[in-house]
Amino acid sequence: MALEYAVGIPVRNEEKTIIQTLTSVLGQTIQPRVIHVCVNGSTDSTTKRVLDMAAVEKNINLIESAPGKANAWNRIVSECLENVVMFCDGDVVVNPEAAENMGNKLRENERLVLVGGSNGYFTGDEATFFSRFCTEDLGGRPIKQDWVCGRLYMAKIKELHELARRLEIELMPPDIINEDGFLEMLTTGYREIIASAYNLSTQVSTFHDWKIGLKRVLAGQKQLKQRYPHLYGDSDSSMKRLKNYFNRFWEIEGFGKKIGVTSLFVLRTALNVYYKTFGGLDYSPIWKETESTKRKLEKY
Repeated sequence: MALEYAVGIPVRNEEKTIIQTLTSVLGQTIQPRVIHVCVNGSTDSTTKRVLDMAAVEKNINLIESAPGKANAWNRIVSECLENVVMFCDGDVVVNPEAAENMGNKLRENERLVLVGGSNGYFTGDEATFFSRFCTEDLGGRPIKQDWVCGRLYMAKIKELHELARRLEIELMPPDIINEDGFLEMLTTGYREIIASAYNLSTQVSTFHDWKIGLKRVLAGQKQLKQRYPHLYGDSDSSMKRLKNYFNRFWEIEGFGKKIGVTSLFVLRTALNVYYKTFGGLDYSPIWKETESTKRKLEKY
């Protein structure tokens, strides 16, 4: 039976990238029944750009939610008649076979509730010293990972609700900082990450933006660990995450970049300990802007 699914795209200030994202979603080998684009707190022309495209592509449905990605996630789910939903961010390009490959994986293993995609990055043309030497730009090749990333995944909504009911927790708490971290915790034993579904985006190009993203991840981990101590294990300090890093290390080309990425990994570990011990983390469920990632991809 053909895959029937919806797409959910939570967006905030994605005027430079949302058209490229929607074009890649519309180019899937198996078309979605509907594409829900949920604007949450945008102050730019994202809404206008989506409306302009929806005038031509009738299966694009523009909706709005309160600010915060968890609120956008809940709003999207409330609109979906389909049980299978592919989620992606509004600043990525999704490979054409992504939905088909994730859907096939869900059908092959009925136990799975969530199938995640992998991440690929390009360094922007305005490359800074930080992006040239400290970021894992593999020229768009997907980075091996084993964690759920909100940039791209497909999930069964009814089964997610059933998992939450069994664990006696809410799906999705509106104040959750990292919705993908919450889903990773919820789907332990019921998920798989594949490399044949992947997204491409512009790599963060400044240390400031990298630090904003890191603090966000760490705050989300700390929130989950405090709220769900019986469910959440701090994956950031796990041997599995360390092993994945060393596997990726050998894929990075150039000695200077290897040194830069290793230095950033050491700094990340030190900041992890510092922020979780002494505070200084942002516990707002609303993302701070990381401007250097909100650029249209020019090469892919």
